[in-house]
Amino acid sequence: MARGLKNWTFREVTKFLQDHGFYLSKIKGSHYFYIKKAEKECIVEVNFLTGGKSYPPLTMKTMIINSGISEQEWRNWICK
Repeated sequence: MARGLKNWTFREVTKFLQDHGFYLSKIKGSHYFYIKKAEKECIVEVNFLTGGKSYPPLTMKTMIINSGISEQEWRNWICK
């Protein structure tokens, strides 16, 4: 299970994005593109990881910035 920005899996990231209004726009190879249309269109690229691997913290930070959702919201969601 994820803690803070560590140990987030592909499933957790995509579930978080979907819970926050993002939808799958396209798949290009192992990259999934999630989009949310709001005042400013946000596009988050999520690389598919196999075997339950987790994303490095810097990759998570990039996805957080691209989502336009605060890091605190990501942390709060995973603690539910």
